[in-house]
Amino acid sequence: MTAVQARTAKERSRLDAASTRATALLHELLAELALALLPRGMTPKRFSDLVRLAFVRAATEMSKPQNGRVNYSRVAAQTGLSRADVKRLLGSNPLDVLRVAQAPTERVVNAWRTDRSFADKYGRPRRLRITGSNLSFASLVRKYGGDVTHRAVLDELRRVGVVKDNGHTVSLKVSANSRNRNSFAFLSPVIPVLVDGIRIASARTGPPSSSILRLTLPVESEVDLAIVRERCSSSARSMLNGLGESLRTSITVPRTRRKSEYSVTVTVLMVENRATKQSRSSLLPRVSIAHDR
Repeated sequence: MTAVQARTAKERSRLDAASTRATALLHELLAELALALLPRGMTPKRFSDLVRLAFVRAATEMSKPQNGRVNYSRVAAQTGLSRADVKRLLGSNPLDVLRVAQAPTERVVNAWRTDRSFADKYGRPRRLRITGSNLSFASLVRKYGGDVTHRAVLDELRRVGVVKDNGHTVSLKVSANSRNRNSFAFLSPVIPVLVDGIRIASARTGPPSSSILRLTLPVESEVDLAIVRERCSSSARSMLNGLGESLRTSITVPRTRRKSEYSVTVTVLMVENRATKQSRSSLLPRVSIAHDR
């Protein structure tokens, strides 16, 4: 092997290692999202469609010329999609994406509520025999659940708390779990934190940014955890209140109601990690303080 080939192989190995690390980090993020979204009815197909739409819109914004017209060819080249797909996605709505590609359990539940064959004389979802040829839960799943077995669908509906059964018959119930199954409102408080963190990280290269500060405090018991939790909350409130009061009086520009051209956001996020049967690690509250300009 020549010196040039050796350097080339070494560089390729370095790039492969960097790509592997980057892929592992992205997979870790997606795995956490999957754990949070899957119980709420998000499917890989739905998520994939939303991701495609997000990438197309991002590429459109990045490549938009001064005249404001969309360059479909450029967006297609950036995303790897066809020009036809780009046009279709730019004309779609994220809410429409969420209405398609339902999971088998959702198709079954929706059909149970709307198919008159499985309703009583008042139009309400009928209590069904679990198995049987006609008007049974098994037949409902065969009609609307695709190639998933009725046992698998029933087990999932039991897990999320939308049915009740006695081993022979099963009925659909209205519960908090079923009403909130397709709600992603739980993301509302953390979206600004995630967006800020991603923007800080993506705007810089090299060592971790000084704009992201992290502190981990190990504790040994529930009592210690409660003490640390209260201390962290109190300290965070005092810090933010102090910053707000001091900077309002020492700000160097007049206070007006118009939107400022620049701003600084300070976010304090406290996370409690509890030990599990698989892990003997201590209870670890984490305090992350991030600010961006």
